[in-house]
Amino acid sequence: MPLIVMCGYPSSGKSGWADKLATYLREEKGKEVLIVREEEHFRGEKNSILDDSRKEKDLRAKVKSEALRLLTKENVVIVDALNYIKGYRYEIFCISKGIPTRQVTVQCDISKEQAWEWNISRSEAVQYKKEVFDHLIQRFEAPDSQNRWDSPYFSVLPNEGLDLLGIYESLFHNKAPKQNKATQNKPVSESNFLHSLEKVTSDIVQAILSEQKQSIEDFKSISVPHAEATINLEQAVTLTQLTKLKRQFASLTKTSSVQGNPGELFVQYLNSQLRGDNF
Repeated sequence: MPLIVMCGYPSSGKSGWADKLATYLREEKGKEVLIVREEEHFRGEKNSILDDSRKEKDLRAKVKSEALRLLTKENVVIVDALNYIKGYRYEIFCISKGIPTRQVTVQCDISKEQAWEWNISRSEAVQYKKEVFDHLIQRFEAPDSQNRWDSPYFSVLPNEGLDLLGIYESLFHNKAPKQNKATQNKPVSESNFLHSLEKVTSDIVQAILSEQKQSIEDFKSISVPHAEATINLEQAVTLTQLTKLKRQFASLTKTSSVQGNPGELFVQYLNSQLRGDNF
């Protein structure tokens, strides 16, 4: 009767990963899996509910109640919801511990810019309004693997896989998650560096694209946030190109001893790659 608590920004891919988890546990491990979806409780009133603190509190209570009601000795329950308040996750932990049952936290870890892009790409009927989206982002309390109510903790980044076997073993064999970038204890300085990397690089990419739109003919030298150096372009670049370079840069920093200001390093990397040099 394990419990999986999904967590992340609005429109961060929680439902998609919940479905993948459910499919894996059903088809590969023969488990009965039930998904409690917050979306089903909105009944077309998502924004009005999330914009009203009392209604939102009632919603969280309904989701929690349904999840705990469905727990049995045989099944797995996945809570597919925002779950962005650490106190709320702690409540679920205390109740599940009293049953008792195992619980893991899975965070869909993407930038707010990417989450917003995914949000507006959805049908208008299920989109978050901008003010509601921003409010939820502002209030988001990220899970911490050092907190017992968030542990075992797994994270999944865009275009990367989730440690499905690690989650299964944590739930059913009481094993510690495999040491990977989502679970291992890194030095504080390195951890902080990687934590800021996604935001910094996303901000720089958006600044480049924005400047190109505003200055169609004169964008060869672009000032960007998080860096004193400028981006030097010989021709316009696309979002696809920048996203690819951003992903390559992230992989480089995670697999090497590169240290320093991530903004300056990313600008240096972009300039070298855009003119064909090696980093």
